[in-house]
Amino acid sequence: MGASAGSGFSDEDDAVMSDINVTPLVDVVLVLLIVFMITVPAIVASAPIKVDLPESGSVEQASELPPITVSVRRGDDGSMQIFLNERQTDADGLKQLIEELGLVRDDQRVNLAADRAIPYGEVIRVMDLLHELGLKKIAVDTKHVQ
Repeated sequence: MGASAGSGFSDEDDAVMSDINVTPLVDVVLVLLIVFMITVPAIVASAPIKVDLPESGSVEQASELPPITVSVRRGDDGSMQIFLNERQTDADGLKQLIEELGLVRDDQRVNLAADRAIPYGEVIRVMDLLHELGLKKIAVDTKHVQ
């Protein structure tokens, strides 16, 4: 019954520890899992969809039509003046000119530039005229203010 003097450790503490501590391993695996869960949807969403399109020789590709510009301003005599791409006309002449030039297409864009002195109702009347002709893509031009 000898008392051990010295270290304060028992003989059981001198045994080799053969168990693996899995806590740090689980922590690293969970962090990697979270990183992959966050990054994979972003990578998949940004990847372009690859489509192998068939070839066709009979159909021409649709070309992007340049937009036509319809300008509305107040004349020197106070009357409303309408211009189609720099050509002066009136409401009836605008309709006829657009039809003659073959500009009535579904994909035709129209830029409408109206002077600020023109009453709102007259601008809407010109927009309605363009819409009745089948021109649906109408954009109103404005000045860019910084």
